[in-house]
Amino acid sequence: MQLKASPRQPLGKRSRRMLREGKLPAILYGHNTEATPITLDRLEFQKVFVKSGRTHLVDLVLDGDRTEKVLVREIQTHPRRLGPIHVDFYQVDLEEKIEVDVPVRLVGESAPVKSGDGDVLQPMHSIRVECLPSDIPESFEVDISSLEEIEAELRVSDIRVPSGVTVLDSPEDLVVKIVHKRELKVEEEVPAAEAAVPAEGEEGAAGEAPAAQEAEETEE
Repeated sequence: MQLKASPRQPLGKRSRRMLREGKLPAILYGHNTEATPITLDRLEFQKVFVKSGRTHLVDLVLDGDRTEKVLVREIQTHPRRLGPIHVDFYQVDLEEKIEVDVPVRLVGESAPVKSGDGDVLQPMHSIRVECLPSDIPESFEVDISSLEEIEAELRVSDIRVPSGVTVLDSPEDLVVKIVHKRELKVEEEVPAAEAAVPAEGEEGAAGEAPAAQEAEETEE
């Protein structure tokens, strides 16, 4: 997987214009590397990230003549804008081990869940490991079909780990557990007359809404 990028100057207030033009500001840092501001095509990054995630190495090509092996380390988003607004790339040394969070992917189906008696509780969605960049697992696939009873569980020590990969999380950390089906509480209906009466202070709060909206429009 390959991404093309170009060095850039610090942004200041020019980031909005860059995003409108379809460009994505980013920074490259890492092993024996001075932090370098860069820019790349926003849509191309999104296409590559769908495949690479945070665990696959990406060839970052700078100005067409310099290629660095990188991982996507951090993605910044905006609450009112779709997609990324800034990305951190970590340059790796293929001969040096690094720490990375590998996602946990559940497969299979537990008998109590299938029968409707149980639910899946998953406290851990990633496991932190140390390994060479080329040995990073895409994910840890955890088959829950072996969890045949309520209260059955799998911990970090139960996860199969490839050779060359060291798990940094505690072996006793809970990854997934089958629990009793949660009972859904039906909310009591509020009488229409009671619902129509505004609570104390509600009118004032409603009157403040246009001001809040104006503040949002100003930020935009």
